[in-house]
Amino acid sequence: MDKLVPLDHCYGTTREEIERTLRHALDIVSDGIWDWNISTNHVKRSPSWYSMLGYPPDSLPEDVDTWKSVIHPGDFERVMRNFQAYLDGTSQIYAEDYRCRCRDGSYLWVSDHGRFVEFDEAGKPTRMIGAHRNIHRRKMASLELQRKNEELLTLNQQLEALVQARTEALRQANEALARQVATALRLSETDPLTQISNRRHFERSLHGEWQRFQRHEHGATLLMFDLDHFKRINDQHGHQVGDRALVAVSGAVRAVLREEDCFARWGGEEFIALLPDTDLASALQLAERLRLLVSQADPGLPQGLTASFSVAEMRLGEGIESLLKRLDDGLYRAKQRRNCIEAC
Repeated sequence: MDKLVPLDHCYGTTREEIERTLRHALDIVSDGIWDWNISTNHVKRSPSWYSMLGYPPDSLPEDVDTWKSVIHPGDFERVMRNFQAYLDGTSQIYAEDYRCRCRDGSYLWVSDHGRFVEFDEAGKPTRMIGAHRNIHRRKMASLELQRKNEELLTLNQQLEALVQARTEALRQANEALARQVATALRLSETDPLTQISNRRHFERSLHGEWQRFQRHEHGATLLMFDLDHFKRINDQHGHQVGDRALVAVSGAVRAVLREEDCFARWGGEEFIALLPDTDLASALQLAERLRLLVSQADPGLPQGLTASFSVAEMRLGEGIESLLKRLDDGLYRAKQRRNCIEAC
């Protein structure tokens, strides 16, 4: 720490003149000055110091305890810690902002700076001079700004949380809506009894495959079958047994078809399958496999099931209506013989 030259060692100027000049200078730059004789613990305070806190001049004991008694309890520990650090030489400066109690009980924010100005022959400080500045307005404005900033931060955090909550709620709502749309679409394309595709879905799939066939000539075949004597089952055993037969047959057939095959209930006891990339010979082999499978679909039924099949391969230049008519005509011929397969 730099040491100042003792006041009485300044040549050509008396000690009184130096101190008077120093006090005038401090009065200009401060709102109150203090002069602490460390050896005697005597503290001399300027009239402006008393006036700043609302006390009559020299109305308080001139010692360090007076200073300690006016420091706000919330600031006391910090101020004492830093003041002691300067006294011990572990800090190069003493400068603190804190609140001082005024005569009317209110507190005033002050800025306090002090420095050693005299030392004994061993270099130990014997005198310290300091100055207080009234920073109450600036400090209150700063604290108010800090409070506003904290409020703004809190509001921003609350707004961010609200936006996140709304975003999450919107995401969940969109997901729920998407599930509802998907469910509605699935239900609109699914036969409610057998849970396979309905005619509407099949016709859309057929149209897409037919367009692909016209452009790229990928082989595709339609397979249609009708359960034989199904009306007899309903008449003799009731519609519940008939529904059970439809469910059993559709489930057995769906299990052996490929994922890309579209299998639908065409109407009543008629079923139809779209077989992409499948030629007529392969479709006929599949039809024979399904014909045998139908009779094993539900061994618990009161009477065995058989089905008549029609198979038609797509042809270039042929429209969908013509294709379906060929398929339907073939099924009509198969129904004349029962439990057989008709290629058309």
